[in-house]
Amino acid sequence: MAWKQTLKELWQKEKWYWLAAVVLGVLLSLLFAAHWTEGYADMIQKGIGGKVVRFHVLANSDSEADQTLKLAVRDRVLQEYGDLLETCTSKEETLAALKNAQQEISETAEAEVLAQGYAYPVRVSLVREEFPFKKYGDLIFPAGVYDALRIEIGEAKGKNWWCVLYPQMCYVDAAWGYSTEESHVRLQNTLTKEEFLVVSAMEQKKVTPKIKCRLVELWSER
Repeated sequence: MAWKQTLKELWQKEKWYWLAAVVLGVLLSLLFAAHWTEGYADMIQKGIGGKVVRFHVLANSDSEADQTLKLAVRDRVLQEYGDLLETCTSKEETLAALKNAQQEISETAEAEVLAQGYAYPVRVSLVREEFPFKKYGDLIFPAGVYDALRIEIGEAKGKNWWCVLYPQMCYVDAAWGYSTEESHVRLQNTLTKEEFLVVSAMEQKKVTPKIKCRLVELWSER
């Protein structure tokens, strides 16, 4: 009977070994899934960031007057330079056009500030830096590195207004405004099918809830 007791003891030990192996396997699978999701989010963001140019206007403050001034500067710049950017067929062309016109854009913005009765300094710059997670209409742009034209008015401590200069998606009440549908088509033609599907599906619930939640979480925390 001793051999039966030995077998029983071995089985008890083996059972715990198998249980530990199963638990370890599950944990490794979860870690792999989390790593894959994070890597996928990074891949999508880099793909989007590598294809678009953003436009940001920062108001002097959050006062109603300063916010109104911000929108006036936005409209003036889009009206003045919409035709120039309309001819650009790539991100590279857009950045080159903005660089060539940077001084003129600065002068135009300053002129609008003066025309509105203010003497705030204006700074216009082309930047490449981290931007937070943002909604744009019914699209979502993940947090990450983007190229952008930035206009800072005065102390630039007020709320930021932004849009996408390339592809041309600035749908505002200005001469260079596009409808939501037109903007979607422009973006769809610029991004890969996968990038556009993820960005648009976040709102349209075409991404499974768990993946959607994880992607939003990752993009928001970057």
